[in-house]
Amino acid sequence: MVTPVQIRPKAKEIYLDCNATTPVLPYITQAVKHVMEHVFGNPSSSHITGLQARYILESTRRLGRQVIGAPTGRLFFTSGATEGIQTGVLSALTAARHHNHQGERRWLLYGATEHKAVPQALAHWNQLLQLNAELKAIPVDSHGKLDLDFIAAHVGAAHMICTMAVNNETGVRQNLRSLEQVIRAHNPTVPWMVDCVQALGKQQLALAETTIDYAPFSGHKLYAPKGIGFMYVRDNAPFTPLIIGGGQELGQRSGTENLPGIAALHALFELLLDTEQSVFQSQTTLEQYRHRLLQALQNAFPTLELNHPLTDSVPTTLNFSVRGVPSRDIMDVFDAANIRVSSGSACSSGVTRSFVLDAMGLPEWQACSAIRLSFGPATTAETIAAACERIQEAALALRRSCLLVADTNEDIDSDLDGIVQWRFDSACCYLLIDKAAGEMAVIDPVPELAERIERLVACQDYRVKAVLTTEAHDAQSAAAM
Repeated sequence: MVTPVQIRPKAKEIYLDCNATTPVLPYITQAVKHVMEHVFGNPSSSHITGLQARYILESTRRLGRQVIGAPTGRLFFTSGATEGIQTGVLSALTAARHHNHQGERRWLLYGATEHKAVPQALAHWNQLLQLNAELKAIPVDSHGKLDLDFIAAHVGAAHMICTMAVNNETGVRQNLRSLEQVIRAHNPTVPWMVDCVQALGKQQLALAETTIDYAPFSGHKLYAPKGIGFMYVRDNAPFTPLIIGGGQELGQRSGTENLPGIAALHALFELLLDTEQSVFQSQTTLEQYRHRLLQALQNAFPTLELNHPLTDSVPTTLNFSVRGVPSRDIMDVFDAANIRVSSGSACSSGVTRSFVLDAMGLPEWQACSAIRLSFGPATTAETIAAACERIQEAALALRRSCLLVADTNEDIDSDLDGIVQWRFDSACCYLLIDKAAGEMAVIDPVPELAERIERLVACQDYRVKAVLTTEAHDAQSAAAM
């Protein structure tokens, strides 16, 4: 048996799952701690302690307007993007309910690669408000870009259209200017919501210069704590508060404000606006980081394929699949190496394949084997260098380990016996295994399964009695190799 490669014990964690959530920066932690200890007043109170809290609240709102380019319009604080999405959908659909569209076919449009919070919110409020509109997913191309012709054909009869600035799984950017042109050319007044969660701190935003009606944001995706976010609503856009009772935030979102969380946003906004700060890296540096990581991954996994174009993606996200290696195997060995990545969207830990990659029309094996590696604007060069080194170790461990041989159907390779079929896309091969005798034969080998077959042979110490093919082959065929 081959001895697995030993990965250094108790290695420092390398966190590369920032699209799921981020650690809280020390600078932001200190701001939260200070407010919790010294500025604990209720912003609605009229005494000095309350007024101090009110100052933090309003100064954070002012900084937030600068960050997203929104000197006008509503900006209020929420618990996060999911609440913001609910608020935008409720607002738009409540307005639609007040218009008489009896007998007309109406749509609720959303991008096919949208975060699941969006179509689920649309379905929920569509049912509760009894609009009886039909949800319709806007198709995307193989690069994840929305189909503008489809939007042009359907947006005229839409109650609402929902898109996103940056996709959470692939990092693909949508061209908001092109979307705006086609949306407004065919429906000047349709409420338009743009999920801006993954765009904050990664691209410039000037929301007041657009006709975007709703834009939700979440703090924990960019080094603030969980449970705090904010929402932009354009002037004159339909608006219905999601939470009523107390009148806080000028009646836009009731409930005593989460002042420690708002203080975290204050510190975050200060960093984003400070041209002299050295915490957040430049776009050029982030692109260099991505290039180094991609090189390390390609060296470690020669059959790696990217699942998105680099030119149309934010530089902090890499989504890839490795031919012949299930994502679970890569996740397991990365975890053993203390590298934290995710398979698909971390918001849905139970999923076994990526609906985003399915919508892009990528082959089934890529959607089932996708790994998302994401870092943040505050990631250091030292972290990237350590990640590149440890990726090589993890890949070597994966190739040699007899503990990491399991296919996507939950069958353990070491238990296989008799006639076994392995599939890859539309191709399949057969293994004739005599476990007791320690012998096997291979029929119609598939190149993409070669590494897995080799691991099975090596780890179980099988004698390969024959490699057979039912098709003509030359020296370069899978059987000959």
